[in-house]
Amino acid sequence: MNESVSPGTAIDHALFRLRGLWAKPFRQRRAVEAGKSIQLSHLMVISAIFRLQEGSAEEVTVGAVADFLDIDPSTASRLVQDTITAGYAERGSSALDARRARLLLSERGRRLREAMTRLRLEHLDEVMGTWSEPDRQTFAALLTRFVADVTRKPPDHSRLVEMLEETDRPCSGDRPPPYPR
Repeated sequence: MNESVSPGTAIDHALFRLRGLWAKPFRQRRAVEAGKSIQLSHLMVISAIFRLQEGSAEEVTVGAVADFLDIDPSTASRLVQDTITAGYAERGSSALDARRARLLLSERGRRLREAMTRLRLEHLDEVMGTWSEPDRQTFAALLTRFVADVTRKPPDHSRLVEMLEETDRPCSGDRPPPYPR
């Protein structure tokens, strides 16, 4: 780590790069073979359904997927429908409430989740191949703790509008923003 960069800045840069690296295969949006469309949103929904079903007697609903992915219910509804249309998930009848549907992974969705998990784990093993087992365990513990802490205390975006307005304030030599205020 560069000594002049704070740990927070280094972590921010690393997370930004990681997000791009993990999403890179899906920016192309389609596999080489026709009819093999896999979108990142499919994997997000598949993961949400799987993790929500894991060890829970609760039925998985669109609302639960929205909460898990921290997205609006209307967006979750669209993503879930896209995932169902792609054949990775199914709607089933709710045993608790006839007015709602429960979500299930299809056999195809289970196979895709298993294959993508295997691919990620193989990649991590390759990347950390030279790391000692204690280093891997320390990294896993710290990263897990970091994610738990961020989940418990998500970013406060209440000042976002104020910060955006600050960026629109003219500086000497600046042109006005391209949209009306």
